[in-house]
Amino acid sequence: MHPFNETAFWTVTGQALIVFAEIVMKPVKIRIVSTVKDEKGKQQPSEQICFGSMAEKNGTNYVFYEESEVTGLEGTKTTIKWNDERIIILRSGALDHRQEFCQGLVDKSFYQTPYMKIPLETATKYLYTGFRKGIWSLEIEYSLSHGGQPYGDMKILIEIEEDTKGGH
Repeated sequence: MHPFNETAFWTVTGQALIVFAEIVMKPVKIRIVSTVKDEKGKQQPSEQICFGSMAEKNGTNYVFYEESEVTGLEGTKTTIKWNDERIIILRSGALDHRQEFCQGLVDKSFYQTPYMKIPLETATKYLYTGFRKGIWSLEIEYSLSHGGQPYGDMKILIEIEEDTKGGH
């Protein structure tokens, strides 16, 4: 069941009351700029544009999109969930992973592929979420390590705007 098509049942004086709530999904354009700074200080930037859907529920925003072969994650569905204090990136399909970012949080997770399970540790250094002139900006800076070994410092900028031109 899609998280925004809900059917809820309550018992009221012995009778079942059925409530159906539909939340509007908006088409969006998503721009993701990420930079990896390895242990030697070398920066490796990348940028991708993708299209998906966005909704808001109870003060939390959600973006849904499918990864492309450009990212190397084809066959993976990604959900970005955020509020003022926290960003969660969920991936499922060709790989499974849940990564949570919150100022000062050290998140321990597993990056699960069909072939292996990789332990990751994400230490959030900076997090910003803001909405201005019709565009959501999500900024994350964090250190990533796997198997107890430092991998590098990461910066991600995610910009989300309504897709009024039908880009996908």
